[in-house]
Amino acid sequence: MDYREDAFRRKFKSAAESLGVKPEQIVSLKFRDNIGSYEEYRHLIDCLQREAGVQCTNLDGDLQGRGYLLGSDKSKVILVEHETGLEILYIAGSIASLIGLVPLILQGWGALRGRFWGRDVTMEQPVETRRIDQAGHVYEEHLHNRQLMGSITSIGMFVPAFTTAASLIENETKTVTQQLELLVARVERLEEQLRHEQQPVVEKTVKPKTRLSRSPRAKKSSGTKRP
Repeated sequence: MDYREDAFRRKFKSAAESLGVKPEQIVSLKFRDNIGSYEEYRHLIDCLQREAGVQCTNLDGDLQGRGYLLGSDKSKVILVEHETGLEILYIAGSIASLIGLVPLILQGWGALRGRFWGRDVTMEQPVETRRIDQAGHVYEEHLHNRQLMGSITSIGMFVPAFTTAASLIENETKTVTQQLELLVARVERLEEQLRHEQQPVVEKTVKPKTRLSRSPRAKKSSGTKRP
């Protein structure tokens, strides 16, 4: 996939700017599917706004498709509409997104396609997950759709308490992480100070000055009066 890496780098950079993180923190979920019309995405956005209170903002950027910033309870993800299927970009490690917004989007997408358009989300197609490292290399993995859908959508995530609890856990985790970083920095400073104090003090050896003694002749001549 070398020929696509530049496009994905630009996508992750654009998504990272909208989500306020670094590109290597972005994860992409791509669901391959047959899309009848882009209006299907419009219905999904409208449903999420009306039924779930999700906030939506249109995005400009190099996302390889029309993008929307979706937010709910301090968690946010990016939805990108493609002719070849739905893509969700989220922040790695965001608990509130993984058990709140992402399942909400997938459940809404599946319900709309099955109930109103007579098409179920294809469960046999693999889900493409992509990430990028600090060097800009793109890594892609294919997961079975049933495995992914079963792990993040079948735990009743329409209940607001789950999202609220996830946000609290995520905030507390960030607080603990920050406190740990401060503690590590403090320990490092103390260790550096201790190493400095334990360094042996090298004292300069001062040689005593040798007093020049007068020669016997000098003593004798000094004590003899001149005639």
